Amino acid sequence: MTLQDSSTGRDGVGARAAAVVVALLAVDAGWNLSLNTLLVRSGAAETLGTTFPVTVPLTTLGAVGGLVLSSVAGIVLLATLARVFAADTDALGAGETPAEMLAAYARAVVVTVVGVVAAGIGLAALVVPGLVVLVHLPLVFVAVAADGEPIGRAVDRTWTRAGGNRARIAAVGLAVVAVPLALAVVATLTAILPPLVELALGVLVTGVAAAAGVAAFTGIADSIDGSATGSARTDRVNPTASGRL
Repeated sequence: MTLQDSSTGRDGVGARAAAVVVALLAVDAGWNLSLNTLLVRSGAAETLGTTFPVTVPLTTLGAVGGLVLSSVAGIVLLATLARVFAADTDALGAGETPAEMLAAYARAVVVTVVGVVAAGIGLAALVVPGLVVLVHLPLVFVAVAADGEPIGRAVDRTWTRAGGNRARIAAVGLAVVAVPLALAVVATLTAILPPLVELALGVLVTGVAAAAGVAAFTGIADSIDGSATGSARTDRVNPTASGRL
């Protein structure tokens, strides 16, 4: 079995993470601008009695395209952050072929989209199924993005290893969501800040909270893996070379 050398893989983690976070903030800004524009162009903002003064010159279809592209780009950047923060793995895909790295990112996108839809349906229907999906979704995301796990195996592995840690996972998830949500509520109820400043502050808080959440969930995943094997995980197996001696 081939193991990746972690001695050099951790060098420059802070710089790489900072670069990804900056890109994430830019994508987050694009997502918010596309959403504002879509709500205005489609007439939804007028129907809701809300105004969105900060928009971009796009048609309704263009705003939809911008929203989709920025959503996918955001998921890819979060997956890249997971790979940066994960012990003994390389965000640039050391030990992976381009096809294998692309597959890991594609699985991360599929897991996020399907997971969010499933959580929404579960919350709307019976609440509890949606909460179960939300608790396990971050670790499934880390497993497919950083470990290169197939989706089915990632779900099964996460369900098995999350036992005894679900309260901690839920607490981290709640903290990640609570800060941007609180800011959104305050911004909705008040008009203290200029619209552009409000947008910039929202993008900054949301982006930093998402990055912190990825770091926390990646750490939790690694600690669960370490406790499952009885020792700290100091060498991550290269998933593409698991069949080689």
